[in-house]
Amino acid sequence: MLKLDIKPGESVRIGDIAVITLEDKSGKVARLSIDADKSVPITRVEKPTAARLAAKVGLGAAPPM
Repeated sequence: MLKLDIKPGESVRIGDIAVITLEDKSGKVARLSIDADKSVPITRVEKPTAARLAAKVGLGAAPPM
């Protein structure tokens, strides 16, 4: 894993696949611009919450009878 500190307006290139630019940052929120070919799938990976983790392992559901 590579961790970088970049400033708004700076970019990171990932091979010939994509260029990611930090558009703006305010507090803990950053706005990114991703430039990639339409054939490259780009999905958002959300941070798991306690409720989401509980649902995934079946906690909180009624016990089977």
